[in-house]
Amino acid sequence: MLVISGTLRVYRNDHGRFKAIAAGAGIKSLTAPTSAIVGDYDNDGHLDVLVMGSSGTLLLHNNGDGTFRDQTRAAGIADTVPVTTGLFADLDHDGDLDLFLGTSRGDRLYRNNGDGTFRELAAIAGLTSSNARTNAVAFGDFDGDARTDLVVARENGIALYHGLEEGRFEDVTQHSGLARARGSRVVAAGDYDNDGFLDLFAGDFYRNDGTGTFTRDTRAVHPSTGDVLDAVFLDFDNDGWLDLITAGPNGLVLLHNDQNGRFSDRTALLPAGLAHSGARQVFAFDYDDDGDLDLLVVGLDGQVHLLRNDGGNANEFVNVRLVALRDGSGKNNYFGIGSRLELRAKDLYQMRVVDQPVVHFGLGNRLKADVLRVVWTNGVPQTYYYRGGEAGGADRNVLEQQVLKGSCTFLYTWDGEAYRFLTDVTWASALGMPLGIMAGEKTVYGPPQAAREYFRIPGNRLKPVAGRYRMQLTEELWEVAYVDQLALLAIDHPESVNVFVDERFVPPSVATSELAIHQVRNEQLPLSATDERGRDLLPLLRAKDDAYVGGFVPGPYQGVTETHDLVLDLGPLTNARDITLFLEGWLFPTDASINAAIAQGKAVKIEWPSLAVRDAAGNWRTVIENLSFPAGKDKTMIVDLTGKFLTADHHVRIRTSMEIYWDRVFFTVGSTDSPMGVTRLAPVAANLHARGWSRVFRKGGRYGPQWFDYSQVSRESPWRAVGGHFTRYGDVLPLLREADDQSVIIASGDEMSLEFAEATPPLPNGWKRDFLLFNVAWMKDADLHTASGQTVEPLPFHAMTHYPYGAELRYPDDAAHRRYVAEYDTRITPP
Repeated sequence: MLVISGTLRVYRNDHGRFKAIAAGAGIKSLTAPTSAIVGDYDNDGHLDVLVMGSSGTLLLHNNGDGTFRDQTRAAGIADTVPVTTGLFADLDHDGDLDLFLGTSRGDRLYRNNGDGTFRELAAIAGLTSSNARTNAVAFGDFDGDARTDLVVARENGIALYHGLEEGRFEDVTQHSGLARARGSRVVAAGDYDNDGFLDLFAGDFYRNDGTGTFTRDTRAVHPSTGDVLDAVFLDFDNDGWLDLITAGPNGLVLLHNDQNGRFSDRTALLPAGLAHSGARQVFAFDYDDDGDLDLLVVGLDGQVHLLRNDGGNANEFVNVRLVALRDGSGKNNYFGIGSRLELRAKDLYQMRVVDQPVVHFGLGNRLKADVLRVVWTNGVPQTYYYRGGEAGGADRNVLEQQVLKGSCTFLYTWDGEAYRFLTDVTWASALGMPLGIMAGEKTVYGPPQAAREYFRIPGNRLKPVAGRYRMQLTEELWEVAYVDQLALLAIDHPESVNVFVDERFVPPSVATSELAIHQVRNEQLPLSATDERGRDLLPLLRAKDDAYVGGFVPGPYQGVTETHDLVLDLGPLTNARDITLFLEGWLFPTDASINAAIAQGKAVKIEWPSLAVRDAAGNWRTVIENLSFPAGKDKTMIVDLTGKFLTADHHVRIRTSMEIYWDRVFFTVGSTDSPMGVTRLAPVAANLHARGWSRVFRKGGRYGPQWFDYSQVSRESPWRAVGGHFTRYGDVLPLLREADDQSVIIASGDEMSLEFAEATPPLPNGWKRDFLLFNVAWMKDADLHTASGQTVEPLPFHAMTHYPYGAELRYPDDAAHRRYVAEYDTRITPP
């Protein structure tokens, strides 16, 4: 507990009794502190303290051992401008808490760089300065687009800033219904009518219609005729409806929510002497852990009063504490500040925005909660169902799930018995993917070209039915697929030979559609395979058996690890020519938000895979700077080592900090040039329809990729809908015959059933048939940092030079493309 009363005092709560933390613990204060806020800005699980006052700010880092240290200058927020208010929130959705400060010289927005430092970006972010004093600020998603907005209370009115991509804001006050709101010393956000939309109290009550448009609620009236200096929404009687307490020169006012849009004055429930004494701050928290919210009041004279709630726990309650994953994830801030919580208990629905580590819900006369839905600050939902024996009064810690929200479309093939997941496809094109965001500088996005890829389908995984090969292409993640062309290639070859294609990631800007099939007759294993710690990895790499190499130290983000090595000894290869290395494995990727977070700071750098060999002195020399990586799940990388060795030593080292898990490694010497037949098959049927989302499991244990069971499907979407015009359901075969910018636009939960005519003629004796799937497609995930990620539009086309694009580029507007849009892109999903 923090107390500002002429100086900063910090108390530790010891089972309802408070003990002052000694001055020797590093507690400092400003000359004239007025308030303080807490937030875990470095994601170490300990709440740090920011003190504000007329002499500026003081940032105290919590060391986690009961002591603090001054990090104000080191963090880059030292400023002597008087500060009136502030908040910690993840304003750019990159997994750490940024800092908003209201000062006497305009507002400040300090973006968290993720390395313990901040950068001031208010002007760049679009937070227009005002000559009027900023008194209070609140945050939340007021318009339902999953981005954090800001509402600022000033002496001359209320301003609403709509959150945009890249942590930018737009002043939408004039269109929000708040343009004529009177100035206020306070602003509090809460869903007081339980309709799922954040409402406001700023001297008056303002009701939100869900679009960020507010109407002054004349049903709810605050009885005070004087200034209101502080206001807090709380459910003091645990009935499941938010009440309100305010503090001001005339004392405290406690308003009870009557569940019909009106509030009744219950100030009489407060101690009489205190209720009518001037107060400037009030806080609600359950200090004695008895299930109801108590009050801490700071009077105008600086005196502190602790009010215990007696009887509020007559109704049941639940407390929710979010815990975000850290090492190996890093997608959300530690306590989930800014996440949206929705709780249902029978007929009672409540919504809260997480603004402190523990969020309190009253249940009224319901004995238990039924379901809790969390939408984390990166937009990913997570649902928890309360068990039958889990009564009210329980605390619920919700640990973030490691979820892959964006990757690619999924391919399921008919193997003669069932449809089974084979791999993910359309991996090379990631529309609008930020490769790096430099504060206020130009954002660099991935190349706009479509993926043109071949993926191998083993013959035993695709069997004909009634003369046709059948497969399913599904979209099951938080993304949109634009599939422009598909073809199946039947590869006939002797049984003594295996065929492969290089399935590593190649940027579409440099990739070609040229097909290179590698024939392999004699696979050779390395003599040894070790990592940087000398562990013997060869037993894991001998066969494609879903036993993956792992065990490397996770980094701060998903997809990033400590640097790790794979060292292979290919043995004595005297006078060997045409040495080719085959690596089979999978990649757990970063995402757009992680890319943005990494680009903002200096603490984390991604080391792409490189390949080194030994020189005459025995030192490693890099001969391939960028080896690239597997393009998704269970892919084969083919590396030509011919001419790469500097000596007769045939050790190779592959080094990276990317999260790559290898399953099998072998190499070949010389080339195989066996007879081979290639038959290109166009689809003969393609039908788009709704399906749902397959059950997810982990293939191969701890280090294996997420895999998908086609036989078990859920109709409940795990994702927020992407808005725009999708391809209507039904026959879409005409759209897949050629790459012509007339794509099948596929939403999450959709399935495209594909059929190809069986290849002829029959195979000769001693031959077998494998397949390659060729696709021309784009993929755009719905990450909040992906450009236009929340909408289908703008549509991609092959001639575009960049994405996103504006008026400088235009999707083709000839008769054929207008007809395509009018006939096919007619399934509208609201944003």
